[in-house]
Amino acid sequence: MPADPAGRVKAYLLVTLPTLIGEVHTVSVGGPGEDWDVDTSPPHVGIFNDGGPSRWPVATRPLLRVTAWSDGRTRSWDLAGLCMGVLLAHRIPGIANVREPSSILDDRDPKNDGLMASFTVRTTVRTLSV
Repeated sequence: MPADPAGRVKAYLLVTLPTLIGEVHTVSVGGPGEDWDVDTSPPHVGIFNDGGPSRWPVATRPLLRVTAWSDGRTRSWDLAGLCMGVLLAHRIPGIANVREPSSILDDRDPKNDGLMASFTVRTTVRTLSV
């Protein structure tokens, strides 16, 4: 069975981001919860597994989408850029490699009015024996 790359990236960013930026933020698999508020909540990083090809039973190559939400475009862009740098430069436990980054795109989330910045990376994750 394939490992969960989004969960592994979430766990890694939860530990690594505070040491790099010293700012309160939240990280989840998926977007911010319905209680996230652009005016009162800390920035949020959401990790999404958009799927991808498989070389069963050796590895899968899922595309991960990382989106940062905050109260400002520059703040979201900087947080997304930092996350991209961490994913490309660090060894993430349980992920064989991370490559093929996209450019960063930004937009406003109509659900919570937060400003988002998002990118994708291709990962390679070895399958797990059960």
